[in-house]
Amino acid sequence: MLNVLLSQRWLLAGIRPAADYAIARSSPVVSGTRVQPGRGPVQGEWVWAAGADENAGVVLVLHGSGYLICSSRTHRGFASQTSKYSGMPAFVIDYRLAPEHPFPAAEDDAFAAYRWLLDQGHDPAKLVIAGDSAGGHLAVALAVRLRAAGLPAPAALALFGPLIDPAYRAAIADARIRRQPLDPRAAARAVALYVGVGDPEDPRLCLLNADLFRSPPTQLHYGAREVMRADAEAFAKLVRAAGGRCEECMWPGLMHGYWLWPSRHDGSLASLTAAGFFLRAVVAEAIS
Repeated sequence: MLNVLLSQRWLLAGIRPAADYAIARSSPVVSGTRVQPGRGPVQGEWVWAAGADENAGVVLVLHGSGYLICSSRTHRGFASQTSKYSGMPAFVIDYRLAPEHPFPAAEDDAFAAYRWLLDQGHDPAKLVIAGDSAGGHLAVALAVRLRAAGLPAPAALALFGPLIDPAYRAAIADARIRRQPLDPRAAARAVALYVGVGDPEDPRLCLLNADLFRSPPTQLHYGAREVMRADAEAFAKLVRAAGGRCEECMWPGLMHGYWLWPSRHDGSLASLTAAGFFLRAVVAEAIS
């Protein structure tokens, strides 16, 4: 039902505030977390879990939800978990949303935010990116764009159920993910609002066509019931085929979005913990 609503352009203005409120209220924030407004060229929030140290690095968090809804507010809980387990503060940006701002608006905003972090003196060896769903797509596209622009790449990427192909072709054909709330056909119609007049085969949109040479070390998390599981598997193989490092973490029984509502009982909290430790370890390797 949500995908049907999201694919209707005229309903989005009404959906966004309700979705922000519902997700922000239900997605738990780590106790003791401190939140400050971000004042860069792209606004957002700085999220500091207790014990997070800026000297250890910074996590740029790119939120998901099809490039259409959600915000730093909805992903405050996710950012607090990432901050806690990585030991770094997280900067969650409010990039522009479609359909008012189609491709490449979100990518432009992510690029501007990353450059701003560099301009603020942050060492790229201590800059990492975490992204879920469309935010995972954005994280990979940003890393590719940074390399093309001759700018320092982030030290690592942590991706959760990332969008890989806006057409959802593998997801539509994947019999393993039948009978779940997120319908890939409706999701493709929704993401088409971000693609706009862009070519869905553009490597910046379909990451299966991207040049993944010299990709940052990546850890890719997805549930066994992830609607984009087939794309995640294919993407990981492409990164490794290009000579990169991509660790896959598949979590039994979980479906898309589990990282927003972590639990000790189903593996979702273990996923966030592993991602945070991965980011921390890669930074340690980079500066040693």
